[in-house]
Amino acid sequence: MHKRNKRVLWLLNHKTLMPYEVKLLLELGYEVFTPKVIPQAASFRSGVVDFSYDESLSIPPRVLKRLNSFNFYEEAWPDDIVALMNRYFGTVYVIPYGKQVPEAVRKFEGQIMFRAFGLDNTQTYHNVLQLLYGERILNEIAALGKRFWFASGYDQLVEVEPLLFSEREVFLPLGVPESFWRTADTYVGTDRHILFVCPNAVTNPYYAAVYRKFKEDFGDLPHVIFGAQDVPVDDPHMLGFVTDEELARLYRESAVLYYHSTEQRHVHYSPIEAAINGMPVVYFADSLLGRMTPEIELGRCTSQEQARAAVERILAGDQDFIDAMRQQQRALAYKFSDEYCRAVWTTNLRERGVEAALAPEPTATVYWREFKRTLLRPFAHGLSQLPTKVRPPKPPRELVTTAETDDANLGTLADGIDFSQPKYPKFVEDVTGVSFPEPTGRWTDGKTVLISLSTSLPRRFVLEIVGGAYGENVNAPVTVKIGRAKRLFRFEEGASTQQRVTLEFSTLRRGSLIEIRVPHPTIPPNDNRMVGLMLAQIRILPAQRDSAPEREETAAAV
Repeated sequence: MHKRNKRVLWLLNHKTLMPYEVKLLLELGYEVFTPKVIPQAASFRSGVVDFSYDESLSIPPRVLKRLNSFNFYEEAWPDDIVALMNRYFGTVYVIPYGKQVPEAVRKFEGQIMFRAFGLDNTQTYHNVLQLLYGERILNEIAALGKRFWFASGYDQLVEVEPLLFSEREVFLPLGVPESFWRTADTYVGTDRHILFVCPNAVTNPYYAAVYRKFKEDFGDLPHVIFGAQDVPVDDPHMLGFVTDEELARLYRESAVLYYHSTEQRHVHYSPIEAAINGMPVVYFADSLLGRMTPEIELGRCTSQEQARAAVERILAGDQDFIDAMRQQQRALAYKFSDEYCRAVWTTNLRERGVEAALAPEPTATVYWREFKRTLLRPFAHGLSQLPTKVRPPKPPRELVTTAETDDANLGTLADGIDFSQPKYPKFVEDVTGVSFPEPTGRWTDGKTVLISLSTSLPRRFVLEIVGGAYGENVNAPVTVKIGRAKRLFRFEEGASTQQRVTLEFSTLRRGSLIEIRVPHPTIPPNDNRMVGLMLAQIRILPAQRDSAPEREETAAAV
């Protein structure tokens, strides 16, 4: 109990992050617990279990045994787990997977480190949390105050997040484990071909588009492609899955790695591994990798033409160019090194106040808290105080929105939202899942659109939507969800023809969040957005008839 603030629950289980990050926490003086029961879903294929870190823990064996038997990802945290976590641990690291975030927010009494590693250009973490757990989760996070930290792996992540996250950011850069450095500077580049990474090049829409674009831009040059494939690919250049030994050989002997990404807040491990090996990497300045390395000139390209020219010089054996690029790109590898990461972690944990919050507690404070926990056991469910039954208040608008609004445009629900305008009317709190404004409106970008309003909707109303659809979304059923009520509609034509649909809603509770689920997000040619619907206008109109409020989820016929 007395070492509570020097113990960490690291609930991530990522096979690449764990060897570096847990080791770093141990060397910074913390004891670390990692889960031993992890999801078996394909979405958790990077998960790993390691019992070796249990040696760091000075907790009773019975406590460790119980923690090791529990699934912190997919199960609600029962009273005994809650009591043990809060009694013996001062910090928990969580990710938005399964039930982990809401359980930690509602049941952990110490510091909560929301670990963020980056998302694609269409997503933000406040959007993801709302989609997974509802709008209430943001209210609950705001109520935590200084116990919540947005622990970003890259300092570019907060640029699209609301103040709720950016004001509580602590930048803890991602490092890579020692195994990555065992082959450092072994590059020889004797095989004059491009190395390219592309898993699931047929079945995954994103990677299928990446594969087609690579073939279009570089298919005439010598190349090999690796990455696990779930179906056969009719391409003699496709290696598919490769072993660690084969991958090390590819990094050593291939002439150049081409990294396609233009994601501004996410990066894969392949260019990092290549740079550590001393392999030249051609990548884009507007990607996260490019934004992290403004000091690099060679290989960091501003156009597809420049990338092609760099690749051709390397394949042609321009040794002076290759040597200069390799020398500059040491800076790329350095950004993921222990030398860099350890110093930033140490500084930021101290300067942001995390370290101070984990200072040793007076003995009297510890015993009084645990006395209350024991006394309140039948009522507090493992906590040291009775949980409040009052929902946390909605935080101020400026804390939870990133939408650009025009405060001069007061508007009304009946006036609605004109998506062709650069700013939203003042009654709009936040909009996620749409792209930039165009003359006809805004394309949806991703699977879900969330429209959060600063005023509650009537119990009975008509939702009017004007717009069109793209590709497979034409004539496909689109779900609109407000509170517990669901409706379906279709745009029967493409976006060139604006269509108007009306949906009647009648609910028990007045909602303020409109959720639109896009049936088939699709990447168009020469675009990196996942478009589906063109939204021109949305209005809230008076109900046409007086109907009884709904008590169950419903879906209207289309």
